[in-house]
Amino acid sequence: MTHPTDSVPALLALLQVEREQLLAQFAAIPVDQRAVADGAGGWSAAQIIEHVARVEGNVARMIAKGAELPLTATFDERQAGLLTDTRIRWVRERTTKVDAPERVRPAVGFTPDDALAQVRASRAAVLEAFTAADPAVLDGVIVPHPFIGPLTLRAWMELIAHHDARHAEQMTALRHALMHSR
Repeated sequence: MTHPTDSVPALLALLQVEREQLLAQFAAIPVDQRAVADGAGGWSAAQIIEHVARVEGNVARMIAKGAELPLTATFDERQAGLLTDTRIRWVRERTTKVDAPERVRPAVGFTPDDALAQVRASRAAVLEAFTAADPAVLDGVIVPHPFIGPLTLRAWMELIAHHDARHAEQMTALRHALMHSR
């Protein structure tokens, strides 16, 4: 099996498919409930979208900054910075609850429309940063993920697709919780 990071078109397709799924789940939540949390301490649909945008915006900034960093990663470090099936499963499957770091938690008061605008802008920014980046930077700069360890910048790009999938599943659970709370 070809790993999505082995092919730029495959990676871009994965990003598109997972984003479409996330936005479809968001659209399936009634407009008047998109700012409503599930009541169990979870996020609203708007907050989920804003969180995704914050993560993606951070990845865009990491990639842009990567061009300024020295390419000092060894072969072994670059190999350790790839997404493995285990890491992908950990991101996609919501069996382990994760508390997002403060910098990517949603802000209070964002409207669903604000969140959608933010996620569209973050996607444009990350794609621009990725396509402008030197492949040597994408594969030679390692940035630690707070939960799964060091990742190359290219692996971070793939990670945001799997992150979208995680939150599409969360959005589905939220929609069901909101339907049953009526």
